[in-house]
Amino acid sequence: MKNPTNIVALPQAKPTIRRARKSSTAARVAKQYGPAAGLGTVISVLLGLSLTHLAHGISIVTGCPALEGTAMAVGLDLLIVSLEVAMVVTAGTKSNKAVARFANPALIAAFGWSSALNALAFGSGAPDSTYHWMTVTGAALGASIPALIYAGTRAWAALAINSKQH
Repeated sequence: MKNPTNIVALPQAKPTIRRARKSSTAARVAKQYGPAAGLGTVISVLLGLSLTHLAHGISIVTGCPALEGTAMAVGLDLLIVSLEVAMVVTAGTKSNKAVARFANPALIAAFGWSSALNALAFGSGAPDSTYHWMTVTGAALGASIPALIYAGTRAWAALAINSKQH
């Protein structure tokens, strides 16, 4: 005689379905716009620095009141930023050629004046004329700030446009 065997089926665990985790809205927005916001903040700080020194350089050269120097400084630096954003936004469109026709010469003039006057203001702050290397270093630093704003604005505009497309 055979011994009967008891076979008991063990309960099977239900297969778990892994769902894609949805990131929170704040995390998604931070990931999408964070780099552009961070770079925009850095450019804003550089613009603030440039504006104060550019206004000082304009006042040194022209002897105008501080308010007029500041108004001219705002005009020059924000012209650089707005023209560069216009160039990036119209890249690859029909209007790019028309925008570039006027923007490029204006950028060259605004960039040249901004660099020269920033260099003058930074260089004039050296403590003593016997330290010529400090004057030259200050002038070079002042001249480089508009270049940094220019390069940063190009990168920022591309990041901002790219983040809106995704």
